Amino acid sequence: MTERGSIGSILMNVGRITEGDVATALAYQREHGGYFGEALIACDLVSEGELEWGLASQADLPYVFPDAESIDYEAAMLVSPEWALAHLTLPIMKTEDTLTVIVESPLKTKAVDELRSRTELNVELALAAPSKIRELIRQVYARAAAAEEEGYRAPIELGDAWDEVVQASAQRFGISVRGPRASVWWDDAGTIRRRPLSGDWEGYLEQSLSPSPRAAVGRNDRAMWDGTLSRAGTVTEVDVRFLRDESGLEYLFHPGQQTSQLKDRFPPPSEGILSEVRMLARSGKARFVVTSDPASFGHELLPHLPELFLDPTWRSIYINAEDRPAAAEAFSHRLSEDPAAWASELEALRAFQFDVVTVDLSAETSDWATSALDVASVAFLLWSAVDDFGPAYEAGIRWQLHVAERDGDDLDWTLEALQA
Repeated sequence: MTERGSIGSILMNVGRITEGDVATALAYQREHGGYFGEALIACDLVSEGELEWGLASQADLPYVFPDAESIDYEAAMLVSPEWALAHLTLPIMKTEDTLTVIVESPLKTKAVDELRSRTELNVELALAAPSKIRELIRQVYARAAAAEEEGYRAPIELGDAWDEVVQASAQRFGISVRGPRASVWWDDAGTIRRRPLSGDWEGYLEQSLSPSPRAAVGRNDRAMWDGTLSRAGTVTEVDVRFLRDESGLEYLFHPGQQTSQLKDRFPPPSEGILSEVRMLARSGKARFVVTSDPASFGHELLPHLPELFLDPTWRSIYINAEDRPAAAEAFSHRLSEDPAAWASELEALRAFQFDVVTVDLSAETSDWATSALDVASVAFLLWSAVDDFGPAYEAGIRWQLHVAERDGDDLDWTLEALQA
């Protein structure tokens, strides 16, 4: 790579900023620190995309806008989705001796060095905006999951299909009938999964859904009703919609009113962050420190995170030491007042094999963190020591979920990888 001059001169040469803009950004940088490019963005002089283009030009790298369909599947599968998200780095093309990798910055060399060592290939870089890379990662691995399912079309009974829906934390799912053929489908973090139905699915639906379709629909061709769906001993509120014509019929199910009320109280993050958290949860490595602004808001929000991000049928436990209010959907467990006993008390909870654990304990007493992570495969730990994530990283946590209250009812959510 060869240098072509400063970011300022590059952007001035294409007429994007002026000498006055450079002076403004330099003054901001002297006062607040950081990189010159960050100062340009903070002063609203350039966009993130323009800065990334400038960095690419400075380092003599291509600035790319790839889409998921153009990515080399074999190259992308050299890394896991968790690794790609953590490093915002994705292999996009592989030849016999070269691996092309898309990164957000030419200054982040650790991930590139790891790929070079692991693959023993020459690594060439291309730059893209961080938001574009995150979206690309979500699309590529969703496409990979769909490709794995290609050709797997064995019929499934409706009860087993409900289990698949729960596992995917699907926020919408349905049944389609065309002539003699019936199939079930669900939205798996943006990818639609489909399976043909077998057995007496209509009889199972009559028994598991209340009010039943026979009672709610009658002879009507269209119907909408609020119901409860019983699956694996768990009752879930659902919003049901029904359509019928000469070609067949459709059922559409959405999570019910209880979830809607919770989301009105705590507006959820973007679909991108939801998708990433669910993808990590399904990988079995979803461990997060949770921080909030103001800090007091985290105590209120924490017990509801499993309901906001995952399916309500996931078994969750909320652990605290101050008898704080818990979510109605979560089992609540209060530890003793002696922090020295927390680690052993948490160890004792492992036998219950919960799906999700949310932990509201003092971050200053961090020797309990490893034991807390063993309570469930998905863990959210409220962390007050925001200037020191070292103990969290040592315990095996790799992600920070941050939420900030904004004017009005909005929440600002971010998901970032923890650094060692």
